[in-house]
Amino acid sequence: MQQLTDLRQHFSAPALAGFLRASVQQSRRTRRTRRALASQAEQWIAIGAAGWLTLSAFRGGDRRRRQMLSGLAWWAACGAMLDWHLGMVETASGVPRPLGPADALTLFRAWLVPLAWQQPTPVVCGLAFLSDAADGPIARSGAPTRAGRDFDWIVDACFATAALRGSKRENLLATWAVGSEAAWLTTGLVRATLAYFLRSDRPDRTLTRPARPFAAVRAAGVVCAAAGHRTAGSLLLGTGALASIATSAARAVGQWTAQHTDAEPNSRQAPKVATLVPLAQVAIP
Repeated sequence: MQQLTDLRQHFSAPALAGFLRASVQQSRRTRRTRRALASQAEQWIAIGAAGWLTLSAFRGGDRRRRQMLSGLAWWAACGAMLDWHLGMVETASGVPRPLGPADALTLFRAWLVPLAWQQPTPVVCGLAFLSDAADGPIARSGAPTRAGRDFDWIVDACFATAALRGSKRENLLATWAVGSEAAWLTTGLVRATLAYFLRSDRPDRTLTRPARPFAAVRAAGVVCAAAGHRTAGSLLLGTGALASIATSAARAVGQWTAQHTDAEPNSRQAPKVATLVPLAQVAIP
C-alpha cells in the first residue's frame, strides 16, 4: 500500500491520516468481496464477547464486574483490529484463506490478556503458553497467513506484558526478574518499530532464533510465580530473559561484524555505506 510506504518514509500527521483513511477503505472493500470471511470473523468475536459476559455473570461484586467490562472493551478492540486487517488473511503469495485453528488459538490468547493483567493464575498462564506453543506448528502444517505471521508475536507481547504487570502488582516476582523480562520485551518493541518504520520491512527473526530455547524457561517462570513459588519463578524468568538478551545480542554483534568485514575491502576501492544492524534490534518475545 502506497500510503504505508509514505508513512514509513515521511512520518507526519497528513501521512498518518492518509494511511488510516486508506486502511478503512480497504477494510470495507474486503468485507464486501469476502463476505464469508467477514461473517466468520464476526461469529468468532461474538463468541468471545459471550465468554466475557458469561464470566461476569459467574463472578459477582462490583469490582469484578468492572474488570469484566474492561475485558469486554479489550475484546471489542481486538475485534476491531481483526476486522480492519481481514485483507491480511491470505498466504504470503496472496491466496485468500479463511480463519483457521491457528488463528483461533492466537485470538484465544488475546482473549486471556485482561485476565493476566488483573491476576495471572497458573491456569490462565498455562493455557496461554500452551496455545502459543501449538499455533505455530498448526499454522505451518497448512498455509500460514500474513495475519497469523504478524499478529502472533504482537499477541505474545501483549500477554507477556499483562502477565508481568499482574505478577508485579501481586508481588509474585522479584524486582530483578521483572526488570529483566521488561528489558527483553522492550528490545522487541524497539526492534519491531525500527524494522517497520525505518527499514519498511518485517523484523529479522534470525536475531531471536538463539533465544527460542529460553522461551519455555521464561514461561515456566511465570507459571511457577503464579502458583506461588516466587523464588523459583523469579529465577526461571529472570535468567531466561537475561539469556535471551545475551544470545540475541551476540547474534546481532556477529551479523554486524560479518557485514562490516565484508564491506571493508570494498570501501578501499570506492566509498560505500555499510548496512549496519542496530544493536537495539535484538529481540522479539
